Amino acid sequence: MNFKEISKSFKKLSQSKNKTRLIVLLGIIGIVLIAVSDIKPSKKSDVNTSSADAAVSTDDAKAYKEQVRLELENILSKIDGVGDCEVMLTVEGTAEYIYAENIQKSSDNDSNGSNEHFENEIVTVDENGGRQALVKKIIKPKISGVVVVCGGGGDITLKERVIKAVSAALDISYARICVEGKSKQER
Repeated sequence: MNFKEISKSFKKLSQSKNKTRLIVLLGIIGIVLIAVSDIKPSKKSDVNTSSADAAVSTDDAKAYKEQVRLELENILSKIDGVGDCEVMLTVEGTAEYIYAENIQKSSDNDSNGSNEHFENEIVTVDENGGRQALVKKIIKPKISGVVVVCGGGGDITLKERVIKAVSAALDISYARICVEGKSKQER
């Protein structure tokens, strides 16, 4: 059936004395449209963010950890008396991605009053022939502990200065930082 035939059928039904048929037919069409709209996948499912992000965030966490470790080794080695040092970091979790979203507000009136509904849709961009979610913010993994092994780590004053420097640089408590001196064989 094409549009003209459907239009003629509606005109016949609306002009007929039996308008109840028209109302029932329109009701059935409405129910079918609602059912079809629930079956159709939403735009959110068109964008695959879960498995790809897990791999990316793990790689990002390793790269972040390595970058922080190198920067910390570099800055600590410049403190007078530290000398050559090695740093080990522990991190909690992986990078967390927060995606840009369109928030659509809709309201409907029912017997209880007006109800508002919000629907979030992840913003996507076309990139390299595919659609990708638009990243709004990346939260880096939290550094939970640091071990520093350095040449002057046996000196209590130097140890305290290294702990203060690490605590200030990474915003972690003193209790999560361990500074030790290198063994005599490694010096």
